[in-house]
Amino acid sequence: MWQRIRGPFSEFGFAAGILYVIDRVLSALSPSLRLYVYDLVAQPIGSKPLVPDRMARQFEIRVIGPGDPEIALMPVRPEVMQARLAQRAVCLGAFKKGALIGYMWFCEQRYEEDEVRCTYLLGRPRDSVFDFDFYLFPEHRMGLGFAVLWNGANQFLSRRGTLYTFSRMTRFNLASRRAHQHLGLRVVGRALFLRAWVLEVMVATLFPYFHVSVTRAGRAHLTLQAD
Repeated sequence: MWQRIRGPFSEFGFAAGILYVIDRVLSALSPSLRLYVYDLVAQPIGSKPLVPDRMARQFEIRVIGPGDPEIALMPVRPEVMQARLAQRAVCLGAFKKGALIGYMWFCEQRYEEDEVRCTYLLGRPRDSVFDFDFYLFPEHRMGLGFAVLWNGANQFLSRRGTLYTFSRMTRFNLASRRAHQHLGLRVVGRALFLRAWVLEVMVATLFPYFHVSVTRAGRAHLTLQAD
């Protein structure tokens, strides 16, 4: 029992451990009660390959369009997928021998968050994007999947003139943080969202710092800057 209690604090640190425990308690009381804790991060995009060419050639990186059959393979709720396509999000897929092994999405100019009522705006939309849902199918998570997918996305975005990609990272997803840190990941802001049925309260380190909403239209807006 003591190990279970101490676990979140040793893994996330004292402050984040408390937030994790609060979220677990709230979600146990009701699925309509949640505490979301995000780091808002920027990662530079460069033209230098991240994996050797001989490895990269074993995979294909290409855009997955709205009518492609691979859309149906993604573990995304139909209403969430519809919202992504409605805001013209772009999906990049990684394929090995013709089979989809993973994918990532990105938006230009702005991203309408689907987990909380928040819209992320890009301070420099000409040379940045917002990426989200970086996903590898479970059977490919122990191999080259992450490196190959990110390498392909990096080269794809570099050719478009993109200098930075922004994303929101759940504070408790340490595996994702470690995977990106050696690529130049930098925290540019933090945001906490408390959901209690229709009420949603945001506290953030970015303007407007505090926001309350009770309807889907009452979204918070956070502008992201790399510098």
